[in-house]
Amino acid sequence: MLKWYIRIIGLILFLLGLGGFFIGHIPGFAQLDLWQSFVYLIGGAIGMQLGWGKATDKTRSRYATATGIMGLVLLSFGLTFPNFFDIFHLEVPEHFFHAIIGVAGCLIGGKYKK
Repeated sequence: MLKWYIRIIGLILFLLGLGGFFIGHIPGFAQLDLWQSFVYLIGGAIGMQLGWGKATDKTRSRYATATGIMGLVLLSFGLTFPNFFDIFHLEVPEHFFHAIIGVAGCLIGGKYKK
């Protein structure tokens, strides 16, 4: 289950990052900024490498936990500063996305810690 979670989250983050560079605005979901797209792209690339490459469950668990923490930080940041000096534009659908990633990442990452 951990490997599949890493693969799915890595792919979703990578595609969102690419979409942010080429599309920028995903109707009904988000307006992806340059910094946000960069974070998603790098996080997704690392996740895909860990999901399909050779990695230990401990490394995958750390990635899931780090992704969960990143999601919760982005959630709290977006709820507190939804338009942070015109650098980040975090909207309500993104809050749900970050909450799901945050909770799932922390739960799954914590379950597989050895």
